[in-house]
Amino acid sequence: MSEIEREGDEEFAERMGRVLRASETFGDTFEEDLVRAIRADRQIDQPPPRRPTPLTPVWWRTPAIVRISPAVGLALAASLVVAASLGTLGVALKSYQRTGMVVAERVHDTVHVVRFVFVGKVNSVSLVGDFNGWGAMAMPLVASGSGETWVVNVPLPRGRHEYAFVVDGKRWVADPFGMSNTDDFNTESSIIAVGS
Repeated sequence: MSEIEREGDEEFAERMGRVLRASETFGDTFEEDLVRAIRADRQIDQPPPRRPTPLTPVWWRTPAIVRISPAVGLALAASLVVAASLGTLGVALKSYQRTGMVVAERVHDTVHVVRFVFVGKVNSVSLVGDFNGWGAMAMPLVASGSGETWVVNVPLPRGRHEYAFVVDGKRWVADPFGMSNTDDFNTESSIIAVGS
């Protein structure tokens, strides 16, 4: 720092000190002027309204602010979900008891392989039935031995099934060794009960 700058700083500090050390006098209306200036600069807030007395008609219409922490909010939401789930379960159980519906049943996934056999001197034999859409996916039988015995193995689920043979691609033949059934169009088919 140069000598000239230091003298300028000392001179400035001396001037400021004189102003700060001088006594200051205020007029008789200083306080009133100060309060008026403060009020003009910022409007004074109204005092908070009185809370209405509980259980009066005004109290019921007055909005209330409720503040809760996030943890309490999550706990309330979880309890509502549990209550709704239990209520739904109760309605489902009452409905079950009233209607006698089976809600869950034991599944039997056993598949039985059934051998279908056709005997006769023919060129081709296919198997049709309720298990393959009655010909949508006809299952060809394979000739074995002398060519007069035709065989196919078919996996079938438990239950009653109807079937027939289609011989040489045009003739519908019921199994002569199986139980027969005739439909409304006088078409004969055979019946097999699997797993009984």
